Amino acid sequence: MRQSVVEKARRQQDWKALTVTVLLLDLGNTALKWAPLGDDEEPRTFVHCGADALPEKIFNEWLACAPERVIGCMVSSENLALTLTKFFNQHRISWEWMHSQPLFKGPFTLRNGYDDFNQLGSDRWYAAIGAASLYPGRALVVVHIGTATTVDAVLPGADGLEFKGGRILPGPAMMYRSLVKNTRCRPGGIGSPAEFPSNTTDAISSGILEAHLGVIDRAMASVRRAGFEGKLIFAGGAAPLLAPYIEREFPGSVLKHNLVLRGLAMFAAHS
Repeated sequence: MRQSVVEKARRQQDWKALTVTVLLLDLGNTALKWAPLGDDEEPRTFVHCGADALPEKIFNEWLACAPERVIGCMVSSENLALTLTKFFNQHRISWEWMHSQPLFKGPFTLRNGYDDFNQLGSDRWYAAIGAASLYPGRALVVVHIGTATTVDAVLPGADGLEFKGGRILPGPAMMYRSLVKNTRCRPGGIGSPAEFPSNTTDAISSGILEAHLGVIDRAMASVRRAGFEGKLIFAGGAAPLLAPYIEREFPGSVLKHNLVLRGLAMFAAHS
């Protein structure tokens, strides 16, 4: 019966007469964000830390949304993605794990300038779409600070916007763990950035912060050399930790946590 209603709506090309709930998922290395389509400005977050399953209450929340379609962005966390896929199949919910595309066409056009668009992480692609939807026609530097940190550029062109690619480095926690594991440094905690760090704890924290500020600064400089003044948008689980320093060094920068979900929402609305 339900399928016949969908088929009838397709035949009539009258999707406004059919209420379809879409659930958006952003599955990262460490955390999962989700929101129903139309509510992506206030995503829910669960830090899974690489686990293979989720608490039952999250599945119950999803079922309460009565989704007919799931659109997800998955980076690593393959075992957890498989668990979620089995759950969707069990409840006959249509699902799709999205990949990067050569082109997005909606209220704006975004071309993928990566050498091989298939190698671009889907989270970076949909974050770029989400950022471009917030600042149409603007040159952007899109930063995501999580398990890894990515710093990408979106530039205006003759026929729309182009994703130009960017930089990847370890995120703050990975930098910290690498030093502790592979050197004799034993900081014993998180220090405070300083102009002249005089202890190991502060020295490590200062180095991690300035590595991030430095790569952002280099990306902004690249955009300026291309003839644009870039708008800096940043997000990610570690973004609040660095936010005061980023906002001080780059006035006008914006912390926006739902870029990937916003990009997925744009795809869902215009696919």
